[in-house]
Amino acid sequence: MRVNLLGPFEVYAGDACASTAPAAQKVRQILALLALNANRVVRSGQLVEELWEDNPPTSVSTALQTYICQIRKKFGLGSPRGDAARRLGAGPTLSTVDGGYQLTLPDDRVDAFRFEPLISRARQEFHAGDFLRARNSVVTAMALWRDSALVDVRKGSILESEALRLNELHNSARHLRIDADLHLGRHHELLSELTSLARLEPTNEGVQRHLMLALYRTDRRADALRAYQRARTSIADELGLDPSPELQALHTAILNSDDSLLGAPEPLRAVTTTASPTTRVPRDLPPARARLAGRRGQLARAVGALTAPAAGRVVVVNGPLASGKSELCVHAAQEVSAHYPDGQLFARLLDGDNRPVDHATVLRSFLRGLGAHDDQLNRDVTDLSLMFRAWTADRRVLVVLDDVTTPDDLAPLLPSGKGCGTLISGRRRLFVASSTEQVELDRLPLDDSLQVLGSAVADHRITMDPEGVRQLAELCHGLPGALLAVASKLRLRPHWTARQAAHRIGESSEAGEDPLGIRSSLERSLTALSADARFAFDTLMAARGLRGLGVQAAASLLGTGAYRTEELLEELVETHLLRASLPSTGGRFSYTWEPALAVLRTRHTTPGVTARVFPQAIPA
Repeated sequence: MRVNLLGPFEVYAGDACASTAPAAQKVRQILALLALNANRVVRSGQLVEELWEDNPPTSVSTALQTYICQIRKKFGLGSPRGDAARRLGAGPTLSTVDGGYQLTLPDDRVDAFRFEPLISRARQEFHAGDFLRARNSVVTAMALWRDSALVDVRKGSILESEALRLNELHNSARHLRIDADLHLGRHHELLSELTSLARLEPTNEGVQRHLMLALYRTDRRADALRAYQRARTSIADELGLDPSPELQALHTAILNSDDSLLGAPEPLRAVTTTASPTTRVPRDLPPARARLAGRRGQLARAVGALTAPAAGRVVVVNGPLASGKSELCVHAAQEVSAHYPDGQLFARLLDGDNRPVDHATVLRSFLRGLGAHDDQLNRDVTDLSLMFRAWTADRRVLVVLDDVTTPDDLAPLLPSGKGCGTLISGRRRLFVASSTEQVELDRLPLDDSLQVLGSAVADHRITMDPEGVRQLAELCHGLPGALLAVASKLRLRPHWTARQAAHRIGESSEAGEDPLGIRSSLERSLTALSADARFAFDTLMAARGLRGLGVQAAASLLGTGAYRTEELLEELVETHLLRASLPSTGGRFSYTWEPALAVLRTRHTTPGVTARVFPQAIPA
C-alpha cells in the first residue's frame, strides 16, 4: 500500500498502477488523517472532530465504525486488535486500539514521510557549506509534490492545519533551494522565478531580498532598487509597516554599490557599506576555569537540551550562590558550540559594581559581534531588539546570559531563529515560559568536594593530610565557588598543609574577612532583591544565631505582620538565600539559611540600608 498526500490524494494498493483512493469524502478524510499519523494512534475523538466538528450525529459511533469497515474491506487491511496488530509485520494493517485506530504502514510508503527527512538533511548540508548537495536534496524532495497538500480532500480543522503545515514546509524548502542556488552563483537562472514569486507575495521580505540580490548580481542595480521601492510600498499599504531593518540595510548596501554583496548571498551577512566579504563569527565564551566535578548529570541535561532537534532551545540553570551556575553554563556552551556555527554570544547582566547592565549595551555588543557597524547601532533598545531578532532569524547562534536578576531582562535579548539556543543562569529562581529544560544545582556531596580539591593541588598534600582535606571540604559546604577559592589559596601557599589552611580560613572568617569569596557572590545576589527584602535580609542576618527562622520569630524581628513577613521570606527563598522546609502543623513554612552564608561570621550589611529604621521601613 502506498499513500500520496502532497497533491491530490492517491492510494495505491498491491500492484495497482492507478489510484484506488475512496470516492466518499468522509472516508477520504479518515484515511488521509490515518495516513498522516501512520504508526500512531488516532483517537476516535479526533476523527469525530475532523468529520463533524461540533455537530456529530446521534449515531456517531456507528457511522465511524462503518467508515472504518469500508477502508478495511477496500484495501484488505484486516481488523486486528492491540498487540496482535503490532506483531503483524507482513503488511499494512488498520488496528483497533483502546479509544482509537492505528494504521501500520512503513514510513517510505507515505510521500510526506519521505519529504521531511530529505529537507532535514538538506538543511544540515546547507549549514555545513555543501550547497550543491543541499540543492540536490531539496530538488529530490520537491519532486514528490504534485500540487498543494491534500488539494482534493474536504478538510476539517485537523486536516486543514496539517495541510497548512506541509504547505509551509514546501515554501520553506523552496526558499532553501533558492538560497543554495544563490550560493552556487545561479543568479540569472533564478530571475524569472523570483520575479514571479515577488509579484505573488509582495509582502514576503525573504522573496524580495532574494530578488534584489539576484538583480544586483546580474548588474541590474536600478531594477534592484525599484524592487525595494515596490516592496516598501506593498508592506506599507497592506501591513502599515516599514520594511524590516534587514531589508533596509540591504537597500543601503545596494545604494552604495557594496562589493561584498557579490560574494555573500545572505544579505544579513553583508549589509553595511564597510562590511568585509566574510562576516566574523563571534566566539565570546569565557574560558572554563576548572573541570566540573559532581555535575555530570546536570551538564548532560543542558547539553542534550541545547542539541535537541526541537526549535528555539532555552535552558535555565538555577541554584544558590557559589553553586557553580556560571561555570556549568560555560562548560555546556563550549560543548555545544559546534551546533551553533554562526557564533556564540555571551553577556553578564551585572557589571563589576553589581549594577544592572543596560539592555541596549548588551544588544550593541551582540550585533557588533554579528557584523554590524557602529553607524547602525545608534538606536533605542526597542529598535536594537528588533534588529537583533532580524539578524538571528536565519542564523544558528547560541546566546549565554549570566547574572540574570529578573525575567524582564530576557525578552529583548532572546534570539528569534528556530536554530538558535539560549542558556540562562540567574541570581534568583527563574521561570521562563519558553524554556525546554530547567537544570537545578545544589551542594556537592562530600566525595565530589574532595575530588575538586584533589584535582587542584598536588597529590602528596592530599595523601599526607586526608583529615585536613576533609575539614577543608566541610568548611566549603559543598559549594564549588568556595572550593575553588580554597584550592587557589593552597596553590599560592605550597608550604601550608590542608589542616593549617582549614585553621587559617576559620580564623579569617571569625575576624570578619571573606576567605572563601562568598561575600562578592552574595552582593550580586542581593541585587535581585527588592529594597524591603534586602533590609529584611540584613536584619535577619544579625540574628542568625537562630538555627531556623519561623515566621512568627521573623515577624517579631522585622516588626511586621505574619503575612508580609512570609512574603519577604519567600523572596529570599527565590533568591537562594533561605531554604524553606515543610509546613509545620500550623500550616506555615519554617526557613533556614543557605549553607553558603554559614561562612560569613559577621553581620552582613547591605550598602545604603543601615540608616533605615524598623518598623516603618517595611509596611505590615
